[in-house]
Amino acid sequence: MKRVVTSGDLTQRAMRPAELLDAYLAHAQADILRFDLMLGGLERPCPACSGHGAPEFMRFGFSYQRCTACGSLFVSPVPREERLARYHAEGAAERFRREQLLPMTADVRARHALGPRARWVLSAAASRLGRSPTLAQFGAETPPLLDLLRASASVVQWPADVTADGADARVDGVIAFDVLERAADFSRALHRCRRALHPRGLLFVTTMSGGGFDVRMLGPRTAALVPPVHLQLLSRAGWLAALAREGATLVEYSTPGELDVQAVADACRRDPGLRLPPILDELVRHEDEQVGRAFQELLQQACLSSHVQLIAEAGPDAPIPR
Repeated sequence: MKRVVTSGDLTQRAMRPAELLDAYLAHAQADILRFDLMLGGLERPCPACSGHGAPEFMRFGFSYQRCTACGSLFVSPVPREERLARYHAEGAAERFRREQLLPMTADVRARHALGPRARWVLSAAASRLGRSPTLAQFGAETPPLLDLLRASASVVQWPADVTADGADARVDGVIAFDVLERAADFSRALHRCRRALHPRGLLFVTTMSGGGFDVRMLGPRTAALVPPVHLQLLSRAGWLAALAREGATLVEYSTPGELDVQAVADACRRDPGLRLPPILDELVRHEDEQVGRAFQELLQQACLSSHVQLIAEAGPDAPIPR
């Protein structure tokens, strides 16, 4: 199976400026209370494989469970969809992210996220789908990404809510960047993606992994983990189970993240009392930056970074209606 490994000069401060991230998280915590997100929350099994969840940690009042079968991390009880919709549409946190956090980091994201993602999609589409494929992007519209993709493919923007039924046409490829982890009904969202694909079409996903290094080391201290946004962080085994349910096959799974080691090192600097397992603690705190880069590359090679990108291929048959 193909695996993507990257190396570069991306820094935690450039992608996630501390002052902006802290303000965003403060807004998120206030919005969780404002919209009563945990009121009437629904208990659920693992959204990937339906396995049993064991309590892992709490963050912002949300209980994260670890699936005892596939190792995925997920929120349970999960907020009701109507409350989540208000959080995303009316909340100060999402407004701050759109109006301040994203614009302030636009250049960095274009160079280190949007550009590489567009090249990844177009390369895989060219090799597996042939010339001039038709692609559909679910999630919030991202004009810079759409411009890059439209240079070589026909791309349409579909509903921001991946579970919505607003598009019935079939396409060659579906792009779901950082959206499936947000769905209160993950199975329905994944099925919506599969239903949009022609037989043998491709699903391109970016998301977070609950088995990634910074999440495993920091748990509730993971700065990039925002409960109303990250409702399920599937493991590789979880993705295999969820895709099999849709008759799809995992054809590429990589974790090309560049910030796990830096994120853990920053957390250690903020909390000098934080101690990691021996050797890992030494590697993270090592004064030689080359050691940190080498460790991050090892995490990528072992698929243990928290940033995931994957490609799944739809089966030859039409999906079973639900």
